[in-house]
Amino acid sequence: MCSAKNASPAINALKFTQWLDIWDGFEYSTNPPDRKPKPSMFIFSMNASTLRSYSDVYKRERSSVESEGIQRKRDEKRTERIQEYVQYGYPYGDLKESQRTSEKVVLRKPGWLPTAIVVNILEPGDVRRGKQASQGLTANVIENSGQYQIQLPHLNEFTQDDVRPFEVIDGQHRLWAFEEQLDGDYELPVVAFHGLDIAWQAYLFWSINVSPKRINPSHAFDLYPLLRNQAWLEQTGDLTVYREARAQEITEWLYKHPDSVWKNRINMLGESGAGWVSQAAFVRSLTAAFFGTGRGKAGRYGLFQAATPGQEEPLPWTRSQQVALVLEFWRLVKEAIDDGEAGDWADAFKGAKPERDPFDDRSSMLNQDMGVRAAHAVVNDFLYRSVDQWQLADWVAEEFDETDTNEEDVSRSLETLRNQDFYEPFKELALALTRFDWRSLDGPGVRDNRDLELTRRAYRGSGGYTLLTNDIIRELSKSQSASVAKIARTISTGGE
Repeated sequence: MCSAKNASPAINALKFTQWLDIWDGFEYSTNPPDRKPKPSMFIFSMNASTLRSYSDVYKRERSSVESEGIQRKRDEKRTERIQEYVQYGYPYGDLKESQRTSEKVVLRKPGWLPTAIVVNILEPGDVRRGKQASQGLTANVIENSGQYQIQLPHLNEFTQDDVRPFEVIDGQHRLWAFEEQLDGDYELPVVAFHGLDIAWQAYLFWSINVSPKRINPSHAFDLYPLLRNQAWLEQTGDLTVYREARAQEITEWLYKHPDSVWKNRINMLGESGAGWVSQAAFVRSLTAAFFGTGRGKAGRYGLFQAATPGQEEPLPWTRSQQVALVLEFWRLVKEAIDDGEAGDWADAFKGAKPERDPFDDRSSMLNQDMGVRAAHAVVNDFLYRSVDQWQLADWVAEEFDETDTNEEDVSRSLETLRNQDFYEPFKELALALTRFDWRSLDGPGVRDNRDLELTRRAYRGSGGYTLLTNDIIRELSKSQSASVAKIARTISTGGE
């Protein structure tokens, strides 16, 4: 640190370069969020509590205009555990208070944290949460005869609303363990990038945490929505694995959640003659619809996967929110059928002898692979087109377990979903979709109507899925719900 009494704090730093000539030939944007990064970075050590005071952590949030921040929600329990580890090491730091007897004192050890905190040094003019980093409150990199220092403003110059000089890319839980001063001299190693754009920060997180397989890749996608639509991940296969894993998890919840109309009604083992839609069909349809990347010929933009219109990333919904949306859609469909709102096709099932269930019968396309696939595709396309109009991003999860999807979180998301402003038009969409004639070729009365029989035979052909999907959209364009009809016409014409 500088010795002059009123001089700004300065930290000696080592500049190092990681840049290969071949990287100059890669594609870079000239605009945020992925401008060409600087070739060099810095490494230094800093008192942990002081570093904490100079740093901000930007949890991933979305405004109506843009998204910023890459950090997941801070886990207080994890921070507390690190605090205990720092003070007492392992295993004493993991013991409950009642277990810390005098005999266990010998288990105390130093709690070292030798791995680096990774930060980005903000530049003047950088905007975070609508606030601009000002010239006098940023960290300046000073060079003198090949020696480098990071010059910092005094902490007493900051107000509560000012942007701090450092933003944490990796290591927030370790750093926040020092929110309260711990006695002694405890420094942390720091690797500092300078002016690094947000997309590169997300990529850096991937490089540090996922590439060496330290955490489950699917968790990374859920914590950082920005990663979900990165083309480079599609090329490695990691994105495909994530999409299928997430679709399979949603299928499992459809099969086992108490509020699911598909509870115990999905053919999870692919058994022949089971009479239910197979797990594989659900996974394929969810992957193609809600987890579509939009790439390839006629690629579908998935609500849970692709960057939404006018944004750089998908909706930042949690896993429990994604599960809840699919569960609730199917519940609304069955509710409309049970309440007699679906129309003549459903009445044909109920009037058959013996009476048949329009939702559960094997001759209902709602209980067939193709029908489920078409329903998922249509609902996804409607919601993707309605992200701004229905303000889907306003649905924010409350407390949730970021490392797992549990029944409590799914149930809570179902409850909050029903309180959203977009829930009413969502219900209208589900109701309008039930008005389509879901009878298959073997459905009651189909073979008595020549035109209906020919259409159903066409659905069995090679282009049957596309024909079915288009017919559903055409039916929705005649919906009594003006908003549903309008969106259906927009989809059918390919307009905006």
